[in-house]
Amino acid sequence: MQAKTLLGAVLLFLSSSVMADVPLTQADLLGTWQIDKESVNSDGSNARGMNTTWEFRADGTMEGITEDKDANARVNQMRAILNYSVENGKLIKQAASGRSKMETCAAVEKEGSKLVLKCPSVYFFMTKK
Repeated sequence: MQAKTLLGAVLLFLSSSVMADVPLTQADLLGTWQIDKESVNSDGSNARGMNTTWEFRADGTMEGITEDKDANARVNQMRAILNYSVENGKLIKQAASGRSKMETCAAVEKEGSKLVLKCPSVYFFMTKK
């Protein structure tokens, strides 16, 4: 019985460390990021491809640009400037332009020029340009 309890505790520890947040700094974010895909799943499965960039600026603003190549699209480019900050190793950004609601996003993976952000309802898989 003790072996099962010990094994359960070890598995719980290992699973929590795999999904542990990676602390971010503003310096980590500064610059332009290509959003490769977004998914509701942490492994990126069932992802939606994106043609979006986010540019994080030192003044605490980020500009998002999404382009649509579909000839039937109502608009071919959408731009938004949002406020952001980095607090306690997490990105805190406006949920939408013109709104005061903020959302917290945590980095769950950061390796070289690759970053995976977990926001309240979606994971963003990003590459620094």
